[in-house]
Amino acid sequence: MSDLAKVLDLLQTSPDRWDSVRMAGREWRHVARLTQAWEHAVSATGGSSIRISAFQRATDEAEFSETDETVEKWRFWKKKPELIRTQFQVGNETVTAVFVGPQWWSRMPGMGLITNDGSPHHGHGLGPAEGLLDTRTLLSVLRIDDVSSTTFLSRPAYVATAKPATQDQHLSPFVLNALGMGADRYELVIDAEVGVVVRSQADAGGEAFRILEVEEFGINEVLDESLFSPANLDG
Repeated sequence: MSDLAKVLDLLQTSPDRWDSVRMAGREWRHVARLTQAWEHAVSATGGSSIRISAFQRATDEAEFSETDETVEKWRFWKKKPELIRTQFQVGNETVTAVFVGPQWWSRMPGMGLITNDGSPHHGHGLGPAEGLLDTRTLLSVLRIDDVSSTTFLSRPAYVATAKPATQDQHLSPFVLNALGMGADRYELVIDAEVGVVVRSQADAGGEAFRILEVEEFGINEVLDESLFSPANLDG
């Protein structure tokens, strides 16, 4: 089996290859290039109200930032089938949330504790880790061009370059939002054992504008269920 075939299989079967995952990492952004990529993507898709709203969030971030580059830390835990804990930055504040099936609780210093009380009509983001774990969706929106072997965090891995799927496949580029919407090239590092994306880089015009990188990685560890208790959101 070629390396390309192995990577395609890994991305397709990754959700079945692990029972628990623990990750911590960083998200790097080049603010100006990120905004330009968003603007290009929104223009290419016609600028509906939903797209304009999404673009406005990106430009708000750019206006909020006082530097050309930002680095934000994030953490993520998941225990199948339905327990999730996530921690990531929103502006200058850190949001911590836990999910138990359809119900979630979230705490951020400026807002206090909020919950959806189990309602499916009130969603909550999972942070940067979501795009690294949703590998089957990535298969539907990317065309992988080249694959080679590498190592990452002392584990066997593959590095793959990819381009967005063509528009005639009727796929929304907004699915790629988690990795960096508007890129013309993506570089993915994929764990060779479980198929999780452990690093992604989004490029536009030959320059990177968004990088997600895992710095701590645990697979199939025994995760204490107290992690997923809403009583421990301050922990």
